[in-house]
Amino acid sequence: MIIGIDIDNTITHTTEMIMHYARIFGEPRGLNTIPDPRYYYLEDALGWDQAVADEFLSNYLGHIYREMRPKDQAIEVIRQLKQQHEIILITSRNRQFPQVEEVTTCWLAQNGVEYDRLILNATDNMHYFSKLAACQENRVELMIEDHHDLVREISSCIPVIMFDYPYNRHLNSKNIVRVEHWNHVHKWVQSRK
Repeated sequence: MIIGIDIDNTITHTTEMIMHYARIFGEPRGLNTIPDPRYYYLEDALGWDQAVADEFLSNYLGHIYREMRPKDQAIEVIRQLKQQHEIILITSRNRQFPQVEEVTTCWLAQNGVEYDRLILNATDNMHYFSKLAACQENRVELMIEDHHDLVREISSCIPVIMFDYPYNRHLNSKNIVRVEHWNHVHKWVQSRK
């Protein structure tokens, strides 16, 4: 089977690191640094305007991507899956930001993430590109993802294992399998043999 896997908030604890740096950036400026977990995007979760969010990302995105932690058992389960399946990492990380591809591939190597290919967002939209199109172009049969809009789009055609977060709890579909831990991912994939 060809399995597509998102990186941020799927393999990693990205939001945790974003909020760490949001406090460093926001507190001296008097900005809100307490996120509303119902929202995915930084601007919505913290109530920052786009210019402030852009400045924050410009200053801290490289640090965030370098320093985030992998989710418990993510590396081990992906390694096990790779023994029997093709693994394609499909991320919305935009290569338009300087050094995103380099920082991403370094982090993956340093953390021992095994995969066959890496697909980064090459569009002008930092937040979104069609992962469904990427899945279809690469014959992905299962996607592992957390972003509600992407899960909705992808699950219209292929099954999606979705990591549970407050911002995606409203989604429910026969093609969506909600999980909280990478061990649940492994069990579900094994049950499909």
